[in-house]
Amino acid sequence: MRTMCSALMLCIAIALCTANARYVTLPGYAFKTNPKCQRHEPKTRFDTRCDWPRLGFKDFTPPLVTVLGI
Repeated sequence: MRTMCSALMLCIAIALCTANARYVTLPGYAFKTNPKCQRHEPKTRFDTRCDWPRLGFKDFTPPLVTVLGI
């Protein structure tokens, strides 16, 4: 039973890691892109058919948080 659970978890991990394997980082492109896809937007803009969005927000700086010790 333990072996089956381990094998199942390994299969899930492999499936999740290879889901976006077709998207690669190319020089000059703003997002990870599928090089085999025919683009409809310039490479500096997001193309919903060909691009994988990167995480986060452009030029984001987190607010200053202070912890008051009482």
